[in-house]
Amino acid sequence: MADKMPQIVCVGRKYGSGGREIGEHLAERLGVPCYDKLLIKKTAAESGLSEDFIRQEEETPAQSRWFLSGNAFADSAALSEAFYSGSQMIYDAEQKVIRQLAEKGPCVIVGRCASELLKGSNVLSVFIYADEQDCAARVMQRNQLNEHEAAKRIKHVDRMRKKYFACYADSEWGQPESYDLMLSSSKFGIDGCVELILGSLAQMKGEASVE
Repeated sequence: MADKMPQIVCVGRKYGSGGREIGEHLAERLGVPCYDKLLIKKTAAESGLSEDFIRQEEETPAQSRWFLSGNAFADSAALSEAFYSGSQMIYDAEQKVIRQLAEKGPCVIVGRCASELLKGSNVLSVFIYADEQDCAARVMQRNQLNEHEAAKRIKHVDRMRKKYFACYADSEWGQPESYDLMLSSSKFGIDGCVELILGSLAQMKGEASVE
């Protein structure tokens, strides 16, 4: 399948929408790598930073981490420099890795502003969203949270992703003009979204279907 699919698929997602799962299932159907957790490993190797640090701090703009620390006015210059340096190292390393992966061939990349970084390349940019109730149910189950805690986490993560996108992209996170395709996992389900993306890839190639 990989030699039949020239496109790279970049999957943006609301937190709790199932976007990562859709990306993984899509990659499996296409027979290509999915870079999400694998991207963290590669970025750690590239930057020398720990996987835990990258996992915790990525897709969050540096200035937001500073203010969220609760010590925004304590030794602010040193604090800001420390957070900014860590953020920039992660961003620079991830972008370098994403470019390298894109050069190697077809793949699915989840998040990390990859659609913006690879704009102009042979890329299909997808955004996955879902109803609030469905996002909350998924986050509650995955993280053993109650409804209030899940709603709070969703709001926080989505806010950080939006700020991250605004920091590094020329387009707006979660808005139709920023993507080629926007799909509701509440409406179509995980498998349905995968099928629709496969159909879109087929349309891009002028084929009737993707096997």
